[in-house]
Amino acid sequence: MNPHVEAPILTAGLFDYAEWRAQALQRVKSLLAWLEESGLDLDQARPPLQRQIQLLDNDRMTLAFVAEFSRGKSELINAIFFGGHGQRILPAGAGRTTMCPMELFSDPAQPRGLRLLPIETRLQSQTLAQWKSSPQVWTHFELLSQDAQGLAQALTHLSDTQRVPLERAQELGFFHDADDLAQLDLDLDARVEVEIPLWRHALVNFAHPLLDQGLSILDTPGLNAVGAEPELTLSLIPAANAVVFVLGADTGVTRSDLDIWNRHIAPTSGTQTLVALNKVDSLWDPLLTPPQIAASIDHQVQTTAATLHLPVDRVFPVSAHKALLARIQGDGPLLARSGLGALENALNRAANIDRRSVLDGAVREALEQVQAELSQQLRKQRHDAQGQLDELMGLRGKNAHMVVLMLQRLAAERSEFDTGMTQVLALRAVNNRMLEQLRERFAAGSVLQDLERLESRLGNALLKVGVKGELARIGAELRKRLVEAETQIEEIRQMLAAAFNRANREFGFTVTAPRVLRLAGLMQEFDRVFHAYTEHLSGVNWLKLQNNAYALRTLRGLSARVRELFERATRDIENWDRSAIAQLDSQVRERKKQLNRRLTTLQRIEDTKDSLHDRIEELQAQIARIDALQRGLNDQIQLARLG
Repeated sequence: MNPHVEAPILTAGLFDYAEWRAQALQRVKSLLAWLEESGLDLDQARPPLQRQIQLLDNDRMTLAFVAEFSRGKSELINAIFFGGHGQRILPAGAGRTTMCPMELFSDPAQPRGLRLLPIETRLQSQTLAQWKSSPQVWTHFELLSQDAQGLAQALTHLSDTQRVPLERAQELGFFHDADDLAQLDLDLDARVEVEIPLWRHALVNFAHPLLDQGLSILDTPGLNAVGAEPELTLSLIPAANAVVFVLGADTGVTRSDLDIWNRHIAPTSGTQTLVALNKVDSLWDPLLTPPQIAASIDHQVQTTAATLHLPVDRVFPVSAHKALLARIQGDGPLLARSGLGALENALNRAANIDRRSVLDGAVREALEQVQAELSQQLRKQRHDAQGQLDELMGLRGKNAHMVVLMLQRLAAERSEFDTGMTQVLALRAVNNRMLEQLRERFAAGSVLQDLERLESRLGNALLKVGVKGELARIGAELRKRLVEAETQIEEIRQMLAAAFNRANREFGFTVTAPRVLRLAGLMQEFDRVFHAYTEHLSGVNWLKLQNNAYALRTLRGLSARVRELFERATRDIENWDRSAIAQLDSQVRERKKQLNRRLTTLQRIEDTKDSLHDRIEELQAQIARIDALQRGLNDQIQLARLG
C-alpha cells in the first residue's frame, strides 16, 4: 500500500482488537496456571475462568453486508477489507455480480477453498446449519493459490447462473412477487425459461490477516436471497456484530430496498445497524460548486434517514469505487473524499470498541467472582490455622492429661461433624432431584414436541392456514416453562440459603447464600425470536409458506433456535447450581482436613513423636504462607485485570 495512504481504520481497529483479545486470553490463562499451582481449592474458581478462556479463544466477529442487486455492496467490501491487495477480490461491476449469500472466513481446521451449495437444496427442508454438516452435498473449488488473484478467480463462481422453466424457478423461491414477474416482460402463458442463481449459499475459507484474527464477512445480496432463506433473516444477520445496509445514492431508497429493510432488517435493527449510501460520486457534478455538491449529498442522507426512520448519524455517504481506487493508487485526497473513513470509524466502534467492552466486562466480572471466593477461602484457612495455633499455644506448660482431654473433645467434635454431614448428603439429594426436574422441563424432546407436531401438520396440509395462531400458542406454552423454571430456581435458591445458614451456625462455615438467578434476558431473546418467526410465517410470506420445503425449513430453523436457547438456560442453571454447591463442598473438605490435622498433631504430641514447639512453628509458617498467598492472589488478579 502507498505510504501516503493511511491503513484502513477498521483494519487497524480489528488488529488492535485481536491483539487485546490475545493479551486478555493470555492473562486469564496465566492466572489459572498460577492458581493451579497454588494448592487452593478451585472447584468454584476454575469454571468461570475456563468459560472466559473459551469465550476469548473462540470469539468470532461477524460483519454482515445486505443490499439489493447493483448497489455496489461487493465493491464496498473490496474497499474496506481488500484495498491493499491492489485489485478487486469480490466480483464487482454492472449487473448482478454476487448471486448467492456468502460467508468469508478463515478456519485452518477446515479445507481451504470455496464451497457452494446447489440451489436445488431449497426444495428440501434441511436448514443451512444442517447442510453445513453435510460436506458431500457442496461443490468444492480449491483455491489455485492462497493469494488475492486465486481468491478473486474462485469467487467468479458467485456469479454463476442457470436457466430453468419459470415454474421451476418459482418452486425454488424466485419470481413470486408481481414486480418480479413484471420485470420479466414475458408471455407467462408460454413455457418460458428464466435465469436464476446456480448456487444457494457459499462458504469461502481463505487465509487472510484479518480473517485469521476471527473476522468473518456475511455478504447477502438481494431480496430473493434474503427473503427465501429464513435463517439469514432470523438468525445469521441478527447475530452479526454489525450490519451494513447498502443503498445507491443514484437511486435513493427504492421500493425493493424498502422491502428488504422493512421485512428483514428493521425488525431486528439495533444501534449496530448502519446504512451506507453508496455511489455518491454520481452526485459529484463538475458543473456544481463543492458546497452545492455537499448540500445535494446531505439532502440524500436526510431523505434516506427519514425514509428508514433512522438517526442521521447512522447513514454514511460513500463512494466504494473511488475508495477502492484511492487505496490501490495511494491517493489520499480521493480516499478522504470517498467518505469511507466515517463508515469505517462507525464499524470500528460497533465491531471493535463495543465488542471489546462486552468481553472486558465479562472478564472483569469473572475475576471479581474468583477473587471474592478465593479470598474468602484464604480467610477461612487463616482463621482455622490461627485457631489451631491458639489452641496449641494454650497447651504450653500443661500436662499430658490436658492433651488427652483435648483429644476426647476433638473426637466428639469430629463425631458431631460427621453426623452433620448426613444433612449435607440429604441436601445434595434434594437439590439433585430439583435440578433434574428443571433439566426435564428444558429437555429438547419435551420442548420441541409441539413444533414437531406443527411441522407434521403443515407437511400434510394442502393449504397452510392458522400457522400464526398456532405458533402464538406454542410460544406462550414454551415461555410458561421459562417463567415456571425461574420460580423453581428461586425455590432451590431459598432451600440452599436456609441450609447454608444452618451450616454456618452449626459448624462456623462462611458459605454465602446463592445469588438470585433471573432468566429475564433469555426470555427477552426468546420473545424476539418467536415474534420474528411468527411474523415471518404470516402476512407477506404467506405464499412462500405454501411451499412445503420452505415452511418446514423455517419451522426447523425456529426449532433450532428454541433448542439453543433452552440448552443455554440449562447450562446457566447448572453452572449457577454447581457454583452454589461448590462453596459448601469446599468448606466441608477444608473442615475435614483441619480436623484430621488437629487430630494428628495432638496424637503425635501425646506419643511424644513431635514437639509442641515444632507444631507451633509449622502453624506460624502456614499462616505466613496464607498471607503471602493472599497478596499473590491480589497481584495476579490485578495483572489479569489490566488492559
